[in-house]
Amino acid sequence: MALNYRITPEAVPSTGILYADMEKSLRSAHLGHGLAEYRPGCVISFYSNCSGKRNLLFPGHNSFGWVEYRRSADGGLTWDKPTVLPYSWDALLNEAFTIACEKAVSPKEDTIVAFCLRCTNTELWEPYLEPMVVRSEDGGETWSNPVMLCEKKGRLFDAMVHEGIIYVLMHDCDNFPSTSPEHQYYIYESRDGGKSFILRGLLPGDPTGHAYGNMVLREDGALICYLYNRNDEYHLTYCISHDMGLTWAETGVSFCAKRIRNPQVAKVKGGYILHGRSGCESPELPSHLVLYTGTDGITWDEGTYLCQAERGEQAYYSNNLVLNQKNGSQRILIQSSVPYDGPRVNVAHWILEIP
Repeated sequence: MALNYRITPEAVPSTGILYADMEKSLRSAHLGHGLAEYRPGCVISFYSNCSGKRNLLFPGHNSFGWVEYRRSADGGLTWDKPTVLPYSWDALLNEAFTIACEKAVSPKEDTIVAFCLRCTNTELWEPYLEPMVVRSEDGGETWSNPVMLCEKKGRLFDAMVHEGIIYVLMHDCDNFPSTSPEHQYYIYESRDGGKSFILRGLLPGDPTGHAYGNMVLREDGALICYLYNRNDEYHLTYCISHDMGLTWAETGVSFCAKRIRNPQVAKVKGGYILHGRSGCESPELPSHLVLYTGTDGITWDEGTYLCQAERGEQAYYSNNLVLNQKNGSQRILIQSSVPYDGPRVNVAHWILEIP
């Protein structure tokens, strides 16, 4: 059963709606696409503004830069001018690391909790440091000082709010991907609006070879976590919990006909969407931005390419945000890096309308 949706731009494959034009200044914006709705219809969107010259092998594929954000008051249709996230600018000028903001949530109106990956290698990203958190209580006008989420070094791959509690999926690995069973995935929680976090649970199984991650809450209350398997890009590893990550009831694999890397999943009206890069580990196969739909979060359709890359291009770090409309419809904002010159990327949007 296919989902009933309309996508803008309607012609696919396309280049999407240009959101952050890095080409004008020979810059790049791979990692860091945090999205949150902090008031009904009001959205904040983060993205990185990094060097287009560093990393001689893949120019533009690096962390040397800062984080910017823009805000929308009409559900992502129009946006204000870019603003630099103060913590990212301070890190670039005064610290021995740079940051990216891959996820953000809003536990209550006008409060934004942004999760920051810290990177020590300005030619790439690894090794990672301990993840940090910054908060705003005025819709992004001002920001708190950063606080450490946990003492584990690694990357925070997803975050959500459920019944006022923030849950995050954290990968305890300072590189990409897991190279031993010790590089585990954890669920952390915050009950004070992102001011502090405690460990809630450990994902099951051997994480070796896994990287990236995403999670979604089903209508029956079950939490599904998805993990990318570098050794098998046709199958996502998934784990299901009925108590928000305290224990795990089921594990398995989910087939993706066009492959998937850096998976991003959302529960929408009538089912689920999954998007990300269509693999990367097989040079002879295409690496495009692909969108899947399904009705159970495990079985997917054949997939649709939203954007197709030329050989040698690197892109498609992405994220999504589901916006519920007053008339009962949904708007899903998909944000992704898209190539403009080899590994150098802009940022583009696609909008899915579900009646």
